[in-house]
Amino acid sequence: MEVLHLTVILHAGRKTETQVDLPEGSSYFDLLRELKVNPETVVVFKNGIPVAFDSVVEGGTVEVMRVVSGG
Repeated sequence: MEVLHLTVILHAGRKTETQVDLPEGSSYFDLLRELKVNPETVVVFKNGIPVAFDSVVEGGTVEVMRVVSGG
């Protein structure tokens, strides 16, 4: 089975960068599970474009940005 090598930039109060390996065919839900991040609290970007959590991850760099809301 092929493995995807990802660089993940996490924007959550401060900017951190980490490396993640996932099995080929993994979704962005799988990525967030690996990072222990609640999908209801973030938006994921690939090449500056938001992606659907159920779409298949491609290698490269992914940005995960925490969403802040208030009322």
